[in-house]
Amino acid sequence: MKKLFTLFSLSIALLAISSNKLSAQTFKKGDKQFNVGLGLLAFGGYASAEFGIEENIGIGPIIGYTYYNAGILTGYAGDYGYGQFRAGARGAYHLGDVLNLNDDKLDPYVAVSAGLVFDRDGYIYNTSTGGVDYKTRTLPFINPRVGASMAVSETMRGYAELGWGGSWLQAGISFKF
Repeated sequence: MKKLFTLFSLSIALLAISSNKLSAQTFKKGDKQFNVGLGLLAFGGYASAEFGIEENIGIGPIIGYTYYNAGILTGYAGDYGYGQFRAGARGAYHLGDVLNLNDDKLDPYVAVSAGLVFDRDGYIYNTSTGGVDYKTRTLPFINPRVGASMAVSETMRGYAELGWGGSWLQAGISFKF
């Protein structure tokens, strides 16, 4: 997995260095883009689509899967981990115009997604047995995020996001259609 992530990161860097001719990349009404990325602080994969409904505003579906291994962080003797699948909708507000950015390559944004998280093997500490019980549950979620994308070509951008839900840090590629 580390080799895949390293290859992914190097590809983004090479594309960014080699792209010289870029047109304006602000998010506009009618724009369509597809985003795919990886969780960097908890392993996961994410995909979303964004459709421009107004200038600087996009909405669309989002799905993602995150796998946590909490035993490493908490010091429990056992190795217990669990996975979460998220499905919902996402809205984003692109801040380039608000911040008066003259750089067409950079697109900062804030986003929030809401939907359902399917928590597989969620762990609950059982006080009567002194162990961990596993179960499955479905819960609503609201995930605020802040991010930015950088143009690497007229139709492709690299992005990074920071926020709650899934992995705290995500990075990936966006494709404009």
